[in-house]
Amino acid sequence: MGLRNIIKNHLPVSSRSFHSDAEYMKEMLERMMHENAQLQRQLGAMSAELAQSRHEMVDLVINEHRHKKVHYLIGEAGFPNYGDELITREWLKYLAHVDPETPVVLDCMRPGPATALLRPYHPHFQATDTVARMTVENSFVEQAEVHRDIPVQDIANHVTGSLDEEGRAARVAAGIRLIRNNVATMHAIGGGYMNSKWVANLARLAAPLWAQRHGMPSIATGAGLVPLKDEDLHFVREVAQTLEAFTCRDEHSLEAVNNGEDGPAKLAADDCFVNGLEGVYADPAGLPDIMLCIQEDMVEGREPLFEHVRRILEAWNVAPDAEIGVVECIPYECGPLLDMLTQAGYRPRLFPMQIIFEEGFPAREGQRWLSTRYHPHLLAAAKGCEGTYVVVEPGYYDVKHEAVLRMGSRWTQSAVGDTDIPQPGPGFKDPSVRFTYRDEIRKTASVLYPMRP
Repeated sequence: MGLRNIIKNHLPVSSRSFHSDAEYMKEMLERMMHENAQLQRQLGAMSAELAQSRHEMVDLVINEHRHKKVHYLIGEAGFPNYGDELITREWLKYLAHVDPETPVVLDCMRPGPATALLRPYHPHFQATDTVARMTVENSFVEQAEVHRDIPVQDIANHVTGSLDEEGRAARVAAGIRLIRNNVATMHAIGGGYMNSKWVANLARLAAPLWAQRHGMPSIATGAGLVPLKDEDLHFVREVAQTLEAFTCRDEHSLEAVNNGEDGPAKLAADDCFVNGLEGVYADPAGLPDIMLCIQEDMVEGREPLFEHVRRILEAWNVAPDAEIGVVECIPYECGPLLDMLTQAGYRPRLFPMQIIFEEGFPAREGQRWLSTRYHPHLLAAAKGCEGTYVVVEPGYYDVKHEAVLRMGSRWTQSAVGDTDIPQPGPGFKDPSVRFTYRDEIRKTASVLYPMRP
């Protein structure tokens, strides 16, 4: 028995009515199948259009990114060295506040570590080494036995010439094109990395010089340029006269650039004050009362330095079993100091660079500090800590510490071999001056970046 007869036997309808309904259902089914086929074709067409739109959108985003202007920073983060990382981070935080949608490119010698360290502080951050590599990958540096003997102008000419003609530095041609086509502003941020001691670093100022001359507003802020050789002065003065703004963090650098006159360079606080040191410090709970930051890289032989540290701790009546905080600015630099303190009966507690960078600088009121380094002196004194600084390289580090005194520190000075051991001097008389420094730095940078509350 067929399906039609089975259905017919169970339905109280006439044969004619049944056949009529069955034909109607068949027509409806065929129409639905036809409409479904049309719908499938329409969906296929829509899918193809959507895929094409997706490709066009991706191309649009790529092209927009390719042509979007960026803020270009020249700096020295990535080694890492706490002071350089601090300054770069504070500028990134500021730019994330005032201009978050504009990408920021940092040009430094070690862009990989710099990216890992600084990525959290700006939503559109990247690092490269275009200018940094041009200053060291050239015939002048490759043929010189002592890099500091190279005239900075020779390396600077290579940088500007390569920016004009990428074939001179083809390994970084992509980076050169980024500078030529995508830079809105260029900014050599502060620090002590550009001077005649490291002449290739000093030559990085050629990039903002070139940028300014090619219609890209450029500045240099918080520069510590000492030591600065006479043969390098002409280049630095040319940069200072050309840029929109040029500030120095110490009076020796300012006097050299301006030739002792009222020139284009201006005196300013360290760039780390750009945000008023907000968010820079660690939770004060549990921090040691005595803190050390002692470097060996600027002295000949560590034992005289360590003996001087021991004598200072004794003169300060630090108990033999006291906990002493040891701040590390460059990884691995504190091992011998930790050993010395342990052997002397103290309980050293290491504050590694990575920890103080992420969790905050371990300074609080009531501490006593002994430091050879510049930024630990500056940050601890600005927090109100008492302390003494030890000069380890006259002509370089004494200039740095004098700059901190000018900014507000009242710490005492000591030198290896001194027979008279000073008691620690007070920190900043007016800690709120950090906000004055903040406003001054931001005003200088306002030629590049919008100012917001």
